[in-house]
Amino acid sequence: MKLQRTKPLSKLNRALFWTHVVMIWEQILPALTPFLLLAGAIAVAAQWGVFAALSPLGHLGVLAAGLVVAAIAAVLNLRGFKQPSFTEINTRLALDNGVTPDVLIGLRHKMKQPHLKIGKAKAGMAKGDPLALRYLMLIMFGFGYLLQGPVPLSEISSAYMPLKKGAPVVVAQLDNSR
Repeated sequence: MKLQRTKPLSKLNRALFWTHVVMIWEQILPALTPFLLLAGAIAVAAQWGVFAALSPLGHLGVLAAGLVVAAIAAVLNLRGFKQPSFTEINTRLALDNGVTPDVLIGLRHKMKQPHLKIGKAKAGMAKGDPLALRYLMLIMFGFGYLLQGPVPLSEISSAYMPLKKGAPVVVAQLDNSR
């Protein structure tokens, strides 16, 4: 009896590869979270007109300090990064498909393989944002919208470019025409 070998792009090998990618993404996403939080904080600060009171050099300093803090937080979130082993990948794929890992091992020698589903990433931004600052930014953005109305996108985009010359942001203006 001749042993049958699976093709490199068999359904099982593709499912194992994409499960590996998902497991890596679950470890990388918490490291990207501080940069997403920084981008959100800059947008909220621009909406509230915080950068209007700063000089371009002070604005650049605030952005640089935020970038340094985000980079440190990203490195701290990547401390426990490790490549998943074949056993971990196989076990995860088996759990996602409701079978035992032994069944997947047995599929390696079958020419006709069933369709295997790849599970969604189970970790989200919560690991990279333990203080839930993303919700605080959403609340501040909502209050800013309620109090000030819509802010032009040019004002928000100017917060990311501190050295670009533009019109100063006016947070509130009194009308003395009466």
